[in-house]
Amino acid sequence: MSFKFDANKLIKGLAEREIKSKAALGLYADTVAKKMETHAKSNKPWVDRTGRAKQSLNSSWKWVGDVVRVELSHGVHYGIYLEFCNEKKYAIIKPTIDIISPQAIRGLNKILK
Repeated sequence: MSFKFDANKLIKGLAEREIKSKAALGLYADTVAKKMETHAKSNKPWVDRTGRAKQSLNSSWKWVGDVVRVELSHGVHYGIYLEFCNEKKYAIIKPTIDIISPQAIRGLNKILK
């Protein structure tokens, strides 16, 4: 017994699915990045004097090979001191990541189902 199988449709379907999945993941990464930035700006532990530290908190995302990476950072030169000095009393980057990342993973699980 033999049968004929044309894999062209399967390969084309898988390629289309990969493109759609990457687009969905990129859109989700953008949403997570914006959520992290909003959370960081809303929950900063320091008192604004000039507003520059808050304004310069920024998020982004990018593809690194097949991995999507979401980033949150300070845009002021003294951001490193806010994060690591004074017993991390004024840190906002890691606390934001600790809060938002579990939510992001749960959302990612919903997308990948």
